[in-house]
Amino acid sequence: MPLLNTSVAHALDLADARHWTRQPPKRPAARLRHLLHHHSPSALAPRLFAYPHALTRWAEGDLNDLTPAQATLIEHEIYRTWQPEVRRRAHQQILDRGGCVTAQIHARFAYTTLNGEFHDPRLLRLTEDLPALHARQLFDARHRDAKEDELRRILADGIGEAYFFRALPADQQQAAVTISDLHLIQFHY
Repeated sequence: MPLLNTSVAHALDLADARHWTRQPPKRPAARLRHLLHHHSPSALAPRLFAYPHALTRWAEGDLNDLTPAQATLIEHEIYRTWQPEVRRRAHQQILDRGGCVTAQIHARFAYTTLNGEFHDPRLLRLTEDLPALHARQLFDARHRDAKEDELRRILADGIGEAYFFRALPADQQQAAVTISDLHLIQFHY
C-alpha cells in the first residue's frame, strides 16, 4: 500500500498500523470474511460500492468481477477497522506520555482574517509537531468516524498554531488557516 495519500483519515490509519499487534489479512477474500464477520453485507456494501450478494460471493473466493478499485476500498476498510482497541490504547499512551504527533504535509493554504480571505498560491511542504490539544482532537474525531472536512479543519488549526502563528502572542493570532489543496499527508507517532 502506498504511504502517500491525500486523505487525513487514511493517513491516520496508516500511522496506526505501526502499533498493531497482528497484521490484517492480505487476500481480498480473507479481508472480506473479516469485515463481514463484524458488519452486515447491507451495511458494508455502500462503503465498498458493491451489492451485498457480491460481497458474500467475493468472501467465498469468487473474485472474478472484483475490480482493482473495489480491492483498494476493501483494503482501506480493513485499515480503518483493524484492531480498534489497540489503536485507542496507543493513542491514549501517546497523549498521556506527552508524545508528539508529527504531520508531514504538502499543501496550499488559505487564511481568513478580519480583512477577508487570502489564498496562498504556494505549495508548501511542512513537517510540524501538532500541539497536544489538536492531536487529542484529531484522535477523538477519528475515533468517532468524523468526516474528512472536520479532520482537515482540525489539522489546519494545528498546523496554523504550530507553524504560522508560533512566533505571535496569543492576542495577535486572529487568522484562521484552512487547507485549500492537499497533495500529501503523513503522520508519525
